[in-house]
Amino acid sequence: METSCSLLFSDNLFGTMKNTENLVVVHLSATAVYAVIGSVVSAKDIRIMGVGQVKNSDFYQGQIKHRERLQSAIKQAIQEAEDTANCRVHSVWLTLSTPELLSKNSTGHVVVEEDVVRTRDMVQALSNAKSQDLPSDYYLMHCCQQGIYIDDHDNLVDDVIEMIAEDITVMYHMMMMPVSSRQNLQKLLQSCDVGVDHVVFDAVTSAEYSLISEERQQGVCLIDIGASTTSICVYKENKLVFTHCVASGSHEVTMDISADFGVSMIEAEKLKKLHGTSDVSSIDPSAFFIFRPQGSGDEINVSVYKLAQIIEARYVSIFTEVVKQLHQAGLIGYIDRGMVLTGGGSAIKGMVPFAKKLLKMPVVMTNTHPYISAYNHFGNEDTYKQLNTHIHDRAYHTAFGTLLYSQSEQFRHSEQSEIEAIEKIKVKGAFQGVGQRFSSLFKKIL
Repeated sequence: METSCSLLFSDNLFGTMKNTENLVVVHLSATAVYAVIGSVVSAKDIRIMGVGQVKNSDFYQGQIKHRERLQSAIKQAIQEAEDTANCRVHSVWLTLSTPELLSKNSTGHVVVEEDVVRTRDMVQALSNAKSQDLPSDYYLMHCCQQGIYIDDHDNLVDDVIEMIAEDITVMYHMMMMPVSSRQNLQKLLQSCDVGVDHVVFDAVTSAEYSLISEERQQGVCLIDIGASTTSICVYKENKLVFTHCVASGSHEVTMDISADFGVSMIEAEKLKKLHGTSDVSSIDPSAFFIFRPQGSGDEINVSVYKLAQIIEARYVSIFTEVVKQLHQAGLIGYIDRGMVLTGGGSAIKGMVPFAKKLLKMPVVMTNTHPYISAYNHFGNEDTYKQLNTHIHDRAYHTAFGTLLYSQSEQFRHSEQSEIEAIEKIKVKGAFQGVGQRFSSLFKKIL
C-alpha cells in the first residue's frame, strides 16, 4: 500500500509515540538529478527510504538548458525514489547552486508594540530587512537567522518569542536569486506534479552534512566543488556569515584535458579519474602511459606529469577565486579551522595535500554523517543493502544534508521570521482549543 511522502505522521491521541515525518529532496546538479526520500524520526535519526539518480546535464551553472529533458530527468528520479520507498511524492525541498546568487548580511529592526515579542514581530523584522536589501527583481531564495539583539543588550540571542522587550534587531544572512529564475524552477517542478516547500542553496545543506559544531564555532569555510560551479559558505561563532557561488567547477578540468590531449570529453573524464591527480609534486616527471581512446585505433603517449599540471592549473584557478572572494569579504583571518572540501570535484586524487600547500591552512575532506542511515524496508534485505551503498555515496551528501538542515536549530530559528509562521500559530491555537475541550470533557467524566 502506498503512502504519501510529503508529510507522514505516526502518532496517537496521547502523544506517547514518536512522530515521524517523511521529507523529499530534489537536488539539481550539472551532471545528474538526485531525489531522496527520508523518514525523519528525530534530528539525530534520519532513515533513507528511497533514492533516485538520473544522469542529466541540462541544469548547468544554475540555468535550465533544456526544459523537457530536465523535466523528464526529475520525474524519473522521483519515480525511482517513490518505487523504493513505496510512497507518492507531493512536495519537495529543492537544493541547487547558481552563480546568480546574491547574498548579504542584513538586519531587521522592529519596535515591539505590546512589550512582549510575538511571531508577527519576527515576521515584520524579516520584512523590514527585505525592504532594505532585497532588489525588486530578486527573490529571497533562502534566509538564515544569525541572532537577535534585544533593546540595548550587547549579546545576541537565538529565540525571543514571548520575551519582554521594547524593540528587537534581527540579524540575517539573505541568499537571493532573480525572480525570473525562481519562477522558472517553480514552473518546472509543478510540471513534474510536485510542489516546492523550500529552495535552499546547496552549500548550506552540504555544510549541514559536513561540518561539526566546533568548526562552525571557531570559523570554517566549506567549499563544495561541483561540475559547473563551486559553492562557498563561511561559519563563525556558529553563524552563517558568507555565501558565494563561483561559475567554475571540475567540468572545466575535463575540458582542459580534452583540449590539451585532443581527445573527447568522455575520454578526458576517464583520464582524469583513472590517472589524474591535483598534486603535481607527487608525480615522477618521467612517467608515461599508453592510452587508447575507445573506438579508435590510435595510441596516445600520455605524460602523467603533464596531465597533473593541467589538472593542477585549473584547480589553482578555482581556489584563487575562492580566496579572492574571502579576502574581499574580510574573512580570511576568521577561518581558524581552515577549509572543508566536499562535492564530486573535490574527490580527485591528491586534493588534500595540494590544497594544503596552496592555501597554507588546514584542509580536510568530509566524512559520512552518523545521523543518516538506511531504512529497513520490513526485512527486504536487497533494498536495505542497496540503500546502505547510497549512504556512502558522496553524490547524495547534499540531499542528505538538506534532510539534516530541515531538522536543525538554524532552520527552526529562521522559520520564525517567515510569514507561514503566523499561519502555524493559528493552526496550533485551533488544535490547542480542541485539546482544551477534550481536557474539560475528561474532567467532567472523572
